[in-house]
Amino acid sequence: MVPFALMIASIALYGISSILLLRAIRSHTSANPLQPSQVFRPFLVGCAGVFFHVLYAFDVSLAAGSLDLSLRSMVVLTSGLVTLIFVLGATTLPIRRLGILVFPITILCLLFAQLWGSEASLLADASLMAKLHIVVSILAYSLLAIATIQALLYSYQEHQFKQRKSPAMLMALPPLQTMESLLFRLLWTGFALLTLTLLTGALFSQEIFGRPFELKHHTILATMGWLVYAVLLIKRVTIGLRGSQAVWWTIGGFLLIQLGYFGTKIVLETLAVQ
Repeated sequence: MVPFALMIASIALYGISSILLLRAIRSHTSANPLQPSQVFRPFLVGCAGVFFHVLYAFDVSLAAGSLDLSLRSMVVLTSGLVTLIFVLGATTLPIRRLGILVFPITILCLLFAQLWGSEASLLADASLMAKLHIVVSILAYSLLAIATIQALLYSYQEHQFKQRKSPAMLMALPPLQTMESLLFRLLWTGFALLTLTLLTGALFSQEIFGRPFELKHHTILATMGWLVYAVLLIKRVTIGLRGSQAVWWTIGGFLLIQLGYFGTKIVLETLAVQ
């Protein structure tokens, strides 16, 4: 009963925060600029949602003192970590308004996890290297997820500028240059962690998974995602790739990562049920 109450509390707070953010943004005009306090108050409500979400994630994912690697557990845990990184980053970066996308997406993740359900898949007697590998992989996924949300907003913002439109949502976002800078900072950090994830998985496969390294579906897809991000960042360094050109690369790389883990998990757990 307690875990369910934590989930309901986090969903309700995320929903309230999203509605308040939307109202604040819609009320924003050139004659009536959006004040920091108008975003700060809804953002605090979202922070409360993150608090209950994290408690819920610990309860679901750390069953019996071991990490639960089932799809339901990982969706709850990674979505909680995404929102936690987002609210922590928003203390120093001008991204609080991105909550208008982050919080509703998180609600969908929690609802999916609840409706999907799955038996616990506990990681018992895991080595330190295995724990570090899992933590780094979840951090990499979380940062790349935030980068993808950032890319979607950047694409929307640029499209509106080209159409010479000035909706409230557009005026409420940071300048395009700031959005582009934030996007590539997230991509560089997420790519570094993804690289570390793949290296530790390959070099310490025996210690982490109890078997030699093998090229399986999730490994191939994750490596393909890594290559997409690598090409994107190389182009950024060599030819100064702009944010508008980086959007589809960012989305493509994230979809491959998503398929590599969650897509594989969905298929395996579906087959296990049948």
